[in-house]
Amino acid sequence: MTKYFFLAAAVGVWGLGVAAYGATLKVGDTASDLSFVARQAFTTPAGKMVSPGDAVRISDFEGSVVLLEWFAVWCPFCVAAVPQVDQHIAKYYGTRGGNPQGVPAVHVAVNQEARSFYQTSTDAFVARHGFSMAVNDYDGSSVNRRRFKFQNSGQPIFVVISALTNSSTHKPYEILVNHLGYGDTDFVQELSGFRARIDQVKPAAAAVQPAVLSGPLRRPDGTFEFKIEATAGRAYRVETSTDLMQWQSLAVVQGSGSAQLFHDPSSSVERRYYRVTAEP
Repeated sequence: MTKYFFLAAAVGVWGLGVAAYGATLKVGDTASDLSFVARQAFTTPAGKMVSPGDAVRISDFEGSVVLLEWFAVWCPFCVAAVPQVDQHIAKYYGTRGGNPQGVPAVHVAVNQEARSFYQTSTDAFVARHGFSMAVNDYDGSSVNRRRFKFQNSGQPIFVVISALTNSSTHKPYEILVNHLGYGDTDFVQELSGFRARIDQVKPAAAAVQPAVLSGPLRRPDGTFEFKIEATAGRAYRVETSTDLMQWQSLAVVQGSGSAQLFHDPSSSVERRYYRVTAEP
């Protein structure tokens, strides 16, 4: 299947000053340079194995829509948001195999709390909520540099990014949602709005290869058959003519990616031509 990237972030203002990061990114901007540090081992949708401490880049989720959820265990709004995001984003798309176009929607939990005395409780929080992918937004030289790209203050922050590089609807790594605040005890309406944006992402249409015709055979009963090899999942129209000028439609067939037999029971003239063209 083909990949969005959704970020949900809980932000507490501490550590490096906001002024160091400049203006925030907006919906419609691109964010191709995001990177984090893996908190636990996991495998990306593309099959890349990640170990704790590895750099995790937004490009590792290419082909998906990614949901990143920044959290801190001391933030009550973050704690309240997690199960709703899990139900209405992570599990919602997980059970459906992605959005309506088959683009995977990936959930990544992003820990913003770097202080050592919070790490045991953070590990317990990650385990309790069953995060399949968890990363840290800090390393040895900086703290929370990524979350400040989206909002200057407040918590939580929710960001959705399309990590498709070949989308027919969005730019590579385009920001679809940059939402500040949890606000209510019921976050379902906001999450429904996130899903509406996720569902709009479409991959580029697969290239359609010309159909290949082979194995022509006139049967003893006078009917005619041949094999058609065409792009899987695409519709093709089979047409016939006796003079290469006027063409008559015989049938619409679905390409399978391999040769399939087509039988024309109406063939009765000595000379008859066939052509197969992809449907729009």
